[in-house]
Amino acid sequence: MTYAEFLATVRDQGGYADAEEARRVATAVIAALGERLPQPTAAHLADQLPAEVGELLADAPDQGRSWGVQEFVHRVAEATGDDEEAARAHAEAVLTTLGHTVSGGELNKLISRLPGGYAEFFGHPELA
Repeated sequence: MTYAEFLATVRDQGGYADAEEARRVATAVIAALGERLPQPTAAHLADQLPAEVGELLADAPDQGRSWGVQEFVHRVAEATGDDEEAARAHAEAVLTTLGHTVSGGELNKLISRLPGGYAEFFGHPELA
């Protein structure tokens, strides 16, 4: 999947007005995910994403943050300037797109490294 295709899918998933809004939202969500993940997990994930998306994961900390879902949503809200309800919808649109972009094995590894509640964002609530 190319970066343009990734953003088009985010735009469709979230019902965003244009590609710029999809880019703004995708940047906020992927950057927050990058802070949440430990470096090795972020690096493996980045390898399966368009380069422009993978770059947002490059600054992942060695250990990653231990945020639960609510703190993750709060971070996305801060980054986008939207309320937490909108931030939750943004996270779902972007992470569902991400979940369809990476291999099933990589997605399973990623979700297994996150606490309960994150699987819903990736379009797989049954894995929570």
